[in-house]
Amino acid sequence: MALIGACGAPAPAAGQRKAEAPAAGESLFAAAASARVPLSGAIPEISGLAVTADGRLLGHDDERAVIREIAPATGEIVRSFAIGDPVVKGDFEGIAVADGGDIYLITSTGALYRFREGANGAHVPYTAVETRLATVCEVEGLAYLRAADSLIVACKEMLGRSMRSSVVLFSWSRRTGRLDARPWRTLPVADLAAAARVDSFHPSSVEIDPASGRVVLLAAREKAMVELGPDGAIVTGRRLGGRHDQAEGAAVMPDGALVIADEATKNSSAQLTRYARRND
Repeated sequence: MALIGACGAPAPAAGQRKAEAPAAGESLFAAAASARVPLSGAIPEISGLAVTADGRLLGHDDERAVIREIAPATGEIVRSFAIGDPVVKGDFEGIAVADGGDIYLITSTGALYRFREGANGAHVPYTAVETRLATVCEVEGLAYLRAADSLIVACKEMLGRSMRSSVVLFSWSRRTGRLDARPWRTLPVADLAAAARVDSFHPSSVEIDPASGRVVLLAAREKAMVELGPDGAIVTGRRLGGRHDQAEGAAVMPDGALVIADEATKNSSAQLTRYARRND
C-alpha cells in the first residue's frame, strides 16, 4: 500500500513513522540488506506486496487470486483467503490497499478486482473492473495514491511502437471508476537504466513511500531499483545485487523499511529481504 497526504503533502498512515526529508540524490533505504528470510512454500510465485492501514503485510501469487498475510520477520503465512468461489484465476501482477479497507488486485492485462479482507480460509466476493489497458501495455505493478484517491498502475512493456522506449505509469481514479486519459508519469527507459547503471529497465513493481511521497520502481529483469520524487523526477537508482533473482514486489513497512519479495527461480527459493531506512 502507498499513501500520500491530501494536497500532495506526504502523510504517514496510522502507526507509520514520520521520517525526515531525504537528502537530494540519496536513497531512502540502506544499500545493504538488514534481514533476509525464506517465504513459506505456499507462495513460491509471489508477485506483489501491500501493507494494510494497521501495518500488516499482504502478498499474492501469480496465477490464483489467493491473498496471504505474511509475517515479515519470518516469512511464515499468518492466514490466507481467496477471491471468488471458485477462486479467480489470472496473471496477477500487483496489489494495493486503499483508504477505507478496499483491496485491489490487477492482472497483466489490466483486469482489476476490488474486494475486502476475509477470515482465514474464506472465499470473499469481489467486483471486477475493466481498465482498458489490455491494448495499451503489459501491466506489472500497482500502488495507492491517497492524494488523488487513485491507483497507480505500472506498465512493464508498452504495446504501441511509439512508446516502447518509455516507462509509463497510469492513474485509475476510485472516484470516477475510470483510467485517466493521460499517463500519470512517462519516463524514458534510457534515463531509468542510466540511474540504476543497467542496460534497460522493465518495471516489475511500483510502491509509493508514505513519508516522503517518493515512488519506488523495481525491475526484476535488470535486478534494479529507481526512486522518483513526488513530481516524477528521477532521484536515484541502483542495482539490487545477485541475491535478488526475481524481485516482484515491494512494500514500505510502518517503520520506514523497504521489504522486497523475490519469487522462486531455478536457482533460488522465494524470499523477503528488508532494507532499513537510512539514518535509523
